[in-house]
Amino acid sequence: MGFFDKVKEQAEKAKVQAQDLKGKVGDKVDEVQSKRKADELLDDLGRFLYAERTGRTLPGADSEIERIVQELKALEDDGTAILPPTPSSEAAPEPAAEPAPAPTPAPPAAAPETPA
Repeated sequence: MGFFDKVKEQAEKAKVQAQDLKGKVGDKVDEVQSKRKADELLDDLGRFLYAERTGRTLPGADSEIERIVQELKALEDDGTAILPPTPSSEAAPEPAAEPAPAPTPAPPAAAPETPA
């Protein structure tokens, strides 16, 4: 194997490694961009909710909320985590039983009569 063959082989290896790295970095960049987009959409959704809860509903809020929810669903379908994972049902605490009714208080005892 000649010198130029070795150089060519090393260049091919470097090219494959660079493509692998580019793919990994590209995936991470896409992931970060999707997460940032989700955060921005959630911020917008929070503003609409805040305005509604404080009696200052914005015009066109319903259509904007629907658009935001659809975008968030699309991001979630593509693998972006929108909400934190929920604990498994095994780790969930048992639902509390309904409290027992409070005992009915006894009628007040008659006070003994005292001479005047």
